[in-house]
Amino acid sequence: MTTIPNLETERLILRAPEGHDFALYRKFYADAEGSGNYGGPLRSDEAYRKLCYDLGHWYLQGFGKWIVERREDGVAVGGCGIVHPIGWPSHELTWWLLPEYRGHGYAAEASRAVIRFACQTLRWPGVETHLRDENEAARKLAQSLGGTVIRRETFPDGVTRDVFALPEPAAEPA
Repeated sequence: MTTIPNLETERLILRAPEGHDFALYRKFYADAEGSGNYGGPLRSDEAYRKLCYDLGHWYLQGFGKWIVERREDGVAVGGCGIVHPIGWPSHELTWWLLPEYRGHGYAAEASRAVIRFACQTLRWPGVETHLRDENEAARKLAQSLGGTVIRRETFPDGVTRDVFALPEPAAEPA
């Protein structure tokens, strides 16, 4: 059985998804604006399937998405991790936050921890993320992480995206 490790940063804990996180998924996927780049908005049962997918991904591939919680109060603010859907050309760093937690640097902080995990624990030389042209916020985040466009590719869903390479970030201060 796969054990999903916790990752910790200065302000965040990234932990395994659990059944009670369904409320978080339901809230995120009900928001059309926030979940639009993730297949949303979705009905409640579809959001539940996303949670199941995220858990199953760990067990089938040995990596996946974490729930992102604030250390100070344990509030779950979103999700971040790496997925590789069957049929897609490569793995992808992905993240999402509830609207009220955007703009605080949580996505960047969580993404750096996930990239570090991929490079140090999984021994990957780097991580990719796939960005739709209209997702300007994600593009800015990828660039702030040191990402550079390495190719443009049409994915199985018919959408052509820029593929960014994301290098391993510098070690966090002690």
